[in-house]
Amino acid sequence: IPSSQSKYLEMHRVCLGRIILSLATRTMITPSTNEETLRACGIFLAQHYSSDLHALTSALLSKPPSVYEVCSIMANHTMDELDNAYATCDAYSNQLAAEYESGRALRLLLKLGFVNERPEFGVNRQWAETGDCYVLKLFRDFVFHQADETGRPILDLGHVVTALNKLDASDTEKIVLASRDGKAILVVSYAEVANCLENAYSELCAVSSEGQPTYGGETTADQSEMTHYG
Repeated sequence: IPSSQSKYLEMHRVCLGRIILSLATRTMITPSTNEETLRACGIFLAQHYSSDLHALTSALLSKPPSVYEVCSIMANHTMDELDNAYATCDAYSNQLAAEYESGRALRLLLKLGFVNERPEFGVNRQWAETGDCYVLKLFRDFVFHQADETGRPILDLGHVVTALNKLDASDTEKIVLASRDGKAILVVSYAEVANCLENAYSELCAVSSEGQPTYGGETTADQSEMTHYG
């Protein structure tokens, strides 16, 4: 290494020592800092930080070691930093998983909202009242329109969250779906309801991509970005 470059590298290592000491002691260490301040900061560093950090800082400020020697001094703490980095990644992953689960529930709600009670779909005005869509209509009432024996609405958020989670997981648990007039009663599983939802939503998306007209003079293709959410 040319002498000029070696001199610059040595200066950089000294600057590294000043940065470490400044951060550790919250004192601005510059080339003009007096010896008394450096000594006081060194004592503070030795009292509050590891002996390895103190030795590294002292070496950088007095007789700067080579890069390989610096790496050798820091090697004992490399795995600790790596563990901390992995722990941080795990924490971020857990946060992302929580947001993802919330997104799955929202996706189910959007699909149910798009499918339920759409008599304008295609040429079949009764599409939302028969087959898979009728099951989904009854399931919507089962989740959101519960009532007690006196007819008062039941606002049970726990029931809603549990039902949506089981629907998302295609649970095999059986539930009883009844029409509002009590004349129609169906016994189905969450897995069967999930299958009905996917079939009905896929059919709706297929028609949307074809650009078939709906009510109000608009086309379902105009709403393709929303209907293909999820």
